[in-house]
Amino acid sequence: MEESVFAALSDDMVLSIFAKLEDDPRHWARVASVCSRFFYLIRHFCWKNKCWETFPTLIGDSPSTWSSLLKLAVCCPGLHHAGVPALPDCPRRSPHLASGNWDLRREQGCKLLARQFRDDCLLICDWPGCVHSHEKRNYMLFRGVFRNFKATGVWRTIIDDKRRMVDIHCAFCSSPHTWDLHSAFCLRRGFGYHLDGEPVVRAYVCQNGHVSGAWTHVPLFS
Repeated sequence: MEESVFAALSDDMVLSIFAKLEDDPRHWARVASVCSRFFYLIRHFCWKNKCWETFPTLIGDSPSTWSSLLKLAVCCPGLHHAGVPALPDCPRRSPHLASGNWDLRREQGCKLLARQFRDDCLLICDWPGCVHSHEKRNYMLFRGVFRNFKATGVWRTIIDDKRRMVDIHCAFCSSPHTWDLHSAFCLRRGFGYHLDGEPVVRAYVCQNGHVSGAWTHVPLFS
């Protein structure tokens, strides 16, 4: 494909074609798998430029930051990464394309955190997120990221209290473990529990500040 058509085109011309595919992030993922040239252009230009346009205050210099932010913007983490246990005979659901806009909002994040962490900046994508049916409940899965995570009160609480990581890897980066924000008492306590002891809201955060969570109650906010 590249040799027969695209080899004669400059990178700028190829990128102008790729720009027309940004309405569905799966298009870029498919194009990136065609050849090494396309992979490089998608990773170092398309992903980076899209993240700069959408999340200018969050993007860093590392390509891993661009790809993680892009994945966070467009992918639902799935039940497993949100801490919902799978049934014994049910395979773990992997992340999938989420509906909604490319946006991150602080308002929703502030309402999820306990009062002592209200100065921390937790940005949430497209609340309330995807709906997954599992056993007797519908789970609304949300995703987000802390700005400057290792300068937040949540990070200090987790580290100072020596909270143990759980065996749930991040849905958006290569972190192999996460912390349970519910058991670390970082989420607002007013959410409470269902009658069977299950928390109404749960959330997990990795060392890079990426958050995956689920809630199972009436909408927390409009």
